[in-house]
Parts: sequence; structure tokens; C-alpha cells
Amino acid sequence: MFPPFLTSRRQFLRSGLALGAFVLPASFRPAVATPVKPGRARGVIVLLLEGGMSHLESWDPKPEAPREIRGEFRAIATSVTGLRVCEHLPLLARQAHLYNVIRSVHCDARNDHSPGMHLALTGYENVGAGVALERVNLRHPSQGSLLAHLLGVTAPGGMPRFVAVPRRSQLGGQVTYAGPAFLGPAHEAFETGSLPSSAVQSAPPPPALLVPQDVGVRRLQDRLALKTTFDRLNRTLDREPGPGRLDAHYQRAWQMLSGQRLLRALDLGREPAAVRERYGDGAVGQALVLARRLVEAGATYVLVNPYSGNGWDTHSQNFAGHKALLPPMDRAVAALLSDLEQRGLLDEVLLLVISEMGRTPVVNAQAGRDHWTSAYSVMLAGGGLTRGRVLGSTTAGGQYPGSRPVTVPEIVATVYRQLGIDPETVISDQEGRPFPILPPAKPIAELIA
Repeated sequence: MFPPFLTSRRQFLRSGLALGAFVLPASFRPAVATPVKPGRARGVIVLLLEGGMSHLESWDPKPEAPREIRGEFRAIATSVTGLRVCEHLPLLARQAHLYNVIRSVHCDARNDHSPGMHLALTGYENVGAGVALERVNLRHPSQGSLLAHLLGVTAPGGMPRFVAVPRRSQLGGQVTYAGPAFLGPAHEAFETGSLPSSAVQSAPPPPALLVPQDVGVRRLQDRLALKTTFDRLNRTLDREPGPGRLDAHYQRAWQMLSGQRLLRALDLGREPAAVRERYGDGAVGQALVLARRLVEAGATYVLVNPYSGNGWDTHSQNFAGHKALLPPMDRAVAALLSDLEQRGLLDEVLLLVISEMGRTPVVNAQAGRDHWTSAYSVMLAGGGLTRGRVLGSTTAGGQYPGSRPVTVPEIVATVYRQLGIDPETVISDQEGRPFPILPPAKPIAELIA
């Protein structure tokens, strides 16, 4: 269990930086052109399989193809007639009736991680994305940041709308495409921080949420009131008005610190040990337990990226790499689906399992597969969508879409639609210019229940 609610004045005031999504204002107020409507889903969990999971070793095996394409793994039957998946996904094979697989995703982004991740996290392609180029969102806010802007940066009870598990950056911290761009730091993700390495360990709470026990809620409240008084005095004396603009964001931080809902959600020690064990030891299992707890507590968009660096980037020894990576993912995602179904939440929580790309159909000389954006697979479940649907196909060797090509903006449009956001919504950027939250794209009609 976490220690009881605690802070120091210095730490609380400094939490304006540590809790960037809640205490720093945007420099403007973009106008929303399209109203938000009630959605089928109340939240979304996005599992980012960073590095590029092979579609051929997961959702789209090619057992009839030549060995240099089909690889080393067998294809197994699932609970959906005609759908076969990799042998290292046995739990998800038995649950195929609960989710949808899109086998014909493709994009025009160059075969590199950064453009693909920018696309997956924002819905916009960006050829300038890269470790040596644009390392952060400069023009296009991420989906989580846009939802925080459209719905409010905090939900009732002080829960953040946008949470990153464990952090918002990618490529081992080299790039960050889950950022707010022109929406400003107020729309950053709240970062949960370090994940436990096993199902019996608790993760430490983020430092910004912990404060000394000898301070207490009452003293925090007094200090916030004192700060407000000084801010009013500064404005009266016509001094620098900057600090006064932080008032609403300090109030949001106060909501989070005093409400304790976020602290309770982050405390994995409150979760039954048997449940955590079903998700499995290791980062991906415990990250998804935490993601479910956060959505239950009121978070709207939870980005889960438990992989350190390019976990799925198997340029060499692709089969050894996927043999190690697939079973923990299989166990964790299957446990999450079962958990949501048993709690009556699967129709309320949308799960998106996505990589920034697939892998080359032909195995290279190092028994690896290289980057491939021309065709890959994505899994979508819950959130009021259909179940057990296989949408699209690839050509016989898995090189290109064969039927019903699907773009990433269409997938993002589907997520927005299920959350009650019109994908054609237009906001204003910092110059007052109209900015569509997505390029032209329609939700995937075949998946709309």
C-alpha cells in the first residue's frame, strides 16, 4: 500500500512541473468547432508494441508461403472460424471472439520507428520525425493531449484524462510523440513512473504525489490560499501577471493531491494478488493491470509502453525475439480482456494493440525481419465495437494489403468516434488558424456495432 496522503510546500509548488498535464496552462484557448457527444466508450487503453511486431509472427501468419516468408512458427486455430494466429498466442487464440483483427493496415511513412510512432500516436504522418530531426510533436498534438483539451485535463474526482504508463517518451527517451504540441504543457500526459518487475511488488508512487506526513491536507490548503492572496496582490500592483495564470492549474493539482483517487488507482498493492498473477510477471503484465485500474478510476486515455527501447525491433534473430516477447504479451492482453469482460467493462473500455510498423515478409541473412510499413496488423477490442471480426487481408506473402486497405487515421477516427469525439472536429492553433484533429478519415464502418 502507498503511505497516507502527504507534501512539502516546495514539492507541492514544484509539482506544477512534475504534474505538467495539470498545472501548466496553454498559451491560448483554441475554439472547438464540433461539440463532444456521449460516446459508447468511456476510456481507451493503447498498448504500443514499440519496435514493430511482425504481423507474420502474430495476427497474419502465412503457413502456405515459402519458408523464407512463413518463418519458423506454426499457425493455430482460434475461436473465430477461419482465423489462424501464431502458435505463441494460444490464450488470445481462445479469445478471438472478443476482439477484432485488422490485417491490412498500411502507411506511406518511411520505414523507420519515429514516423510510424508519430503516426500511431497523433494520426498524422510526419516525414520529419526522427531522432536526428523532430524529436517531439511540433505541429500535431497526440491523441491523449487532444482528448485532454476537448474533455478537460482532469475528469471528475481529479483523475487525469491522459496517463502514460510508465512514461510518455519512446525509443528509450530519445523521442516523445505523445506530446501536446501547440496545446501546451497543460495537456501533457501524467506519467506513472517505474513499473514493478513482478506481480508481488508494488510500484512506488510518482514523487510529485507524495508529501511529508507532518504537512497534511489542511496545511496544504492554507498554503494554496496564501499563494492565491499573493497572486491577487501582484495583479493589484500591476506586476508580472504570469503566476496568476497558473491559478486554475494549481487548483487541478490540488484536486488530484487532496482527492487521492489517483493515488489509490496507482497503488497496485490494493489489487488482489491472484488477479495480478493472471496478467503475469514483468512490465507488460503489470502495466496492463495498472491501465485497467486507471480507466476504472476515470482516466480517459491510457498509453501503455512497457518496452525499454525497441523491444520488437528484430533485425536479427526475429524468431528468438518473438518467442520471448509474444507469450508475456499474450498472457497480459488475454488477462485484460477477461478482466474487462468479467467486470462488465469490455463494452465501455476500448483496447488498441498497435505497433508503428510490421516486419519485412522475407527473412534476412541474420534470421531477422526488417522494417515494413506497407502492410501490418492491429488489434481492436471493446468500446462498443463488433467482436470476432477479421477485417482486410494481405497478399500471399504478406507484402501488401490484398483487400480492404485500412489507414492509421481510420483507426484513430474509430477511437475518437467511440469516445464521442467527432473525427472531423476542428480546433484553433496558437495563431488562431483552424486545425483538424485528424486528416480526412472516416471511422471503420465494418467495426461499428
